[in-house]
Amino acid sequence: MGGNREAGLARLRQQPPEPRALSTEEVRGVVDEFRNAARRAVKAGADGVEVHGARGYLVHSFLGMNSNQRTDIYGGGIANRARFAAAVADEIGASRTAVRLSPFNTFGDIDEGSDGAELYGHLAAWLDELGLAYLHVYDFGRDDVLTQIRDAWRGPLFVIRDGRGPKDLLRAPETGLADIVPVGKLALANPDFVDRWHAGGPFNAPDPETMFGGDDHGYTDYPDLG
Repeated sequence: MGGNREAGLARLRQQPPEPRALSTEEVRGVVDEFRNAARRAVKAGADGVEVHGARGYLVHSFLGMNSNQRTDIYGGGIANRARFAAAVADEIGASRTAVRLSPFNTFGDIDEGSDGAELYGHLAAWLDELGLAYLHVYDFGRDDVLTQIRDAWRGPLFVIRDGRGPKDLLRAPETGLADIVPVGKLALANPDFVDRWHAGGPFNAPDPETMFGGDDHGYTDYPDLG
């Protein structure tokens, strides 16, 4: 198993190619790919699709001031920067579409700029007008941004708070800044998460060194309460 894991890590450590700016037609093609993927997912039986606009991925890069310097219909204004979400909503219906955001996450050196808080407030309001199913925010400790999103977004709001332990999970809904708290890494490290939650812990700490490793280490070998 160790060899498989090392091989998986080696693949992940390969240097990516130097990025280049896509032409307007190429971006339209990528947007169409998002639309097609959403349509196929629903056709296959999925209830809906969450557009990943967070943590340095493609859609997030369109939100950054330094990563999106375009002057065409995919740059500049907030609506232009969020065309991926709008395209998916048009394809499968707003009630089947959600968006995930991570304001001020610098992964990939993305920088939303000094007006990032305003950007996400306006973006949340614009997404609210689309009538999406829910908004999912990965919060990096900016309560001012989260408050602006909460004020602008009237639908269900999911919030994950970066680096917070189990005792902090309910802080966002208790203060009215979230409706639902998704559980990701903690559930991965604690296959009996529900039992541990009801018992008041203890909880296994997720080990990032074992993630994306290419084998079952760090996925199926966390101990349970028994």
